[in-house]
Amino acid sequence: MKKPKYLTSKICFFMLILLIHHLTVFGQRPPTSGPNPEDSNLTPFIIGGSGLVVAAGSYFYLKSRGPKIPVTDNLQDYLWRQNIMPTPDALNLMYALNPGLRSQDMMRKKKKLVEPEFPEIPEDMRKVAAAVPPPTFIMPENLKGLIDEFKSSRNAFSGMSLKTIDPNVPKEAFLEILTNLERMLTAPERFTESRNAIKDQLMTDLITVINQTLDGAIDTQELSADKLVLLQAIAADLEDLLYPDPSPPQMEVVTIKGDENREDWGLFLASAGKNFNDNLNYNRGLVNQTSRENADLKWFALAVYKYGADGELITKGKEVEKRYQIAYASPALKDREESFHAIQGNASYGTALLGNGKYFIKVKDGNEEVPIQNPLIHFGQAFQNPVKETHNDLTKVIIYLLE
Repeated sequence: MKKPKYLTSKICFFMLILLIHHLTVFGQRPPTSGPNPEDSNLTPFIIGGSGLVVAAGSYFYLKSRGPKIPVTDNLQDYLWRQNIMPTPDALNLMYALNPGLRSQDMMRKKKKLVEPEFPEIPEDMRKVAAAVPPPTFIMPENLKGLIDEFKSSRNAFSGMSLKTIDPNVPKEAFLEILTNLERMLTAPERFTESRNAIKDQLMTDLITVINQTLDGAIDTQELSADKLVLLQAIAADLEDLLYPDPSPPQMEVVTIKGDENREDWGLFLASAGKNFNDNLNYNRGLVNQTSRENADLKWFALAVYKYGADGELITKGKEVEKRYQIAYASPALKDREESFHAIQGNASYGTALLGNGKYFIKVKDGNEEVPIQNPLIHFGQAFQNPVKETHNDLTKVIIYLLE
């Protein structure tokens, strides 16, 4: 008996049933998996001639889920689409809401994620985002006065014989830093470059402390390591402020896999730090460096989250809304209360108009300071927001409270 050249209608019908079964199984989620289950291990039967058809179904199903990409990249892309800056705290929250990702390096691009539930940003705050003041090109008189005071104090410092408390911090080390500071502060572009109120505010804070430090050394005729370290940190902040990185690095997250304890969910590293060598030398080669446009400003909406006594994640409600006062300062001045500037309103949401740069964040509940996990935030990321549709909108910045 000859074999039929073509499948009978009954076999074709059976193949169709198998294909439907195959697609149904792949689309199923275990009843207890919740909104973000792990990949299913269920496998459909593949019998005989239907294998090719079933394989084709698998191909189209996997294609619809998107290609695999690194977890950290996908989380950053997701946060940008929500107009949330992917700070270490924001990434920490995404791992907390999607704990299965902690054990993965790669994930499907279209995998559904559990989203953070923060309050809605009020409409009046959204309208604020459009009101960004234009840059100016005239240095305020008070800044000119501070720079003149610095030059006078530096000349007095250079001509004095000062006693060194620590032999590892000679006067020459101070003079090297002061020379670099003078190059930055008196460069010709300082008096013609674009500027904004936030830049002038931070410059005022930094130069004021420089002058106070110099005056203190002159009055006591003593040099100390803490003064040297402070001047180094101020010089680094001034360089970031006057010559901002046009493409600041993303904040990097390194996850610890396999540990379910909340305190070990992640080790977060901001990759934008400055390093000084052991000899405390400081030479940035600023002589030939040209100033870049740095008058850009953006509005940010700052929100907070924390965990309750029972471990419950709290992102909205009276426990976090309109309760916490947030302030910022140049990182070098983080130990000086007078250098902090409060944002408008209490989180969630308080708003702040900030420029491209690093800021040290402080949070208070009334008069009590609340510790936070990552107080140093580089807001420059938001000026390079890859999602063009939201680039000019109010950008959310999420802060994790360690209460």
